[in-house]
Amino acid sequence: MHSRSRAILSGIVVAVLAAPQAFAGAFQINERSAAAQGASFAGSVSSARDVTFAGFNPAALSTVDGGAGSLEIGGNISLISPVADGTVQTGPAAGATIDADKIGFVPALAAGYRLTDDLIVGLSTYAPFGLKTEYAASSPVAGDGIDSGLLSISLSPMVAYEVANNFTIGASFNVLYVDAKLTSAAVALEGDDFGFGFSVGTLFEPIDGTQIGAAYHHGYDLSVDSDGFGGLPGKVEASLPNWVQIGITQEVSDELRVMAEGRWINWSRFDSIDITTPGAGGFAFVQDVQNYEDAFFFAAGAEYDITDRLTLRGGLAYDETPTTDAFRTVRVPDEDRLWLSFGASYDITDRMSVDAAYSYLHALRDADVTLRNGPLAGSQVEYNGGVHIFSVGGSIRF
Repeated sequence: MHSRSRAILSGIVVAVLAAPQAFAGAFQINERSAAAQGASFAGSVSSARDVTFAGFNPAALSTVDGGAGSLEIGGNISLISPVADGTVQTGPAAGATIDADKIGFVPALAAGYRLTDDLIVGLSTYAPFGLKTEYAASSPVAGDGIDSGLLSISLSPMVAYEVANNFTIGASFNVLYVDAKLTSAAVALEGDDFGFGFSVGTLFEPIDGTQIGAAYHHGYDLSVDSDGFGGLPGKVEASLPNWVQIGITQEVSDELRVMAEGRWINWSRFDSIDITTPGAGGFAFVQDVQNYEDAFFFAAGAEYDITDRLTLRGGLAYDETPTTDAFRTVRVPDEDRLWLSFGASYDITDRMSVDAAYSYLHALRDADVTLRNGPLAGSQVEYNGGVHIFSVGGSIRF
């Protein structure tokens, strides 16, 4: 494959979908609830502390308490600061260092309204994929990417129904909008698209103090039009993963709760980037194989009520990367990671609370990348680093 075609292929991966050192496996982002983050998302599908948990499990709308007409609004904002340092290991630029750090902000909002004693409707919005990365034009990796920006917004109308006092089902229709821009040494691309998916979930309390949650999230199929192919139109298609999560929140005492969660992410859907480009005498179809593998996320955490108003929490998580050595890029220099999180919630009043959380994501090994384009194609780059995430948020009930 010609180097220009490879540059276009590698670039589209990020322009549509990704950012390096993203904040769940590969380029997925979890930050939808500061309260959930404080336990490394161990209780995201089962705790249902407030309406922000509905972004993980639409059945969590049942947190909107009171009778018909009750309203709850929540949200948070996260500052995400990656530390991604690379060193060229082989080739003419061996020894050169690369700084891929780029701070980003991720907002999320959710609201729920109880129509009847048993029926609740809601809306959530968050950024599920991507942020931003920049390399210098003189960087050894410029052939694979310089400036990559992605705006990703999911808007999800939701509904939940309390079948019984201890059992709730929920569903959402998810609309994903992506707006992406990419520059590299070989190409400049810009485009946007809408993708559509859905989520379904349940919350079940089989005995007092034991709450089990489960949710399924359908992936997205994206088709982005761009005029970055030498000023001519082209199309890029790719699929984002489905995933399933299941968890349990167990009350140990009136003050102490422990949580555990597991997820299976169907990353093998992201097996290739399919590209239709202008070619001699018409259009050409090329396929850039990604070979992402299905991955798992496991988390455990606990929270303790210090007082009637103050709750502290913490958690650990293992986050498996779907990337493989043979196909990893400078756009997503990802490896298996360990999450360490702490957080707190404070009830200002009976109807208003604030949350704060901090997480550090530690890469369990260095990420190896083989450059694909430009004069340094074939050179090896080794990345190491981690991610700091600070979140603040809260909820209010009417």
